[in-house]
Amino acid sequence: MSDGSGEIIIKGGSVKIQFAESLYKKDPNDPQKHENANRKITGIVIVDENGAQQFNSGDKPNGLKWTITVSTK
Repeated sequence: MSDGSGEIIIKGGSVKIQFAESLYKKDPNDPQKHENANRKITGIVIVDENGAQQFNSGDKPNGLKWTITVSTK
């Protein structure tokens, strides 16, 4: 579980997604979705398995509108 700060963490290997369920409520119309209309994405950081940062969007206080797709097999 994330620490409640609003972070959503996706980890590879086997797939693991962590987020604060108290912040991102389940959508009653689609139980696969969790959301909070009062929060916005303000930064994205991607770190590889060795801890090396591969991407950092920087802090965007006005918010980002991105779609991030993670593929597995």
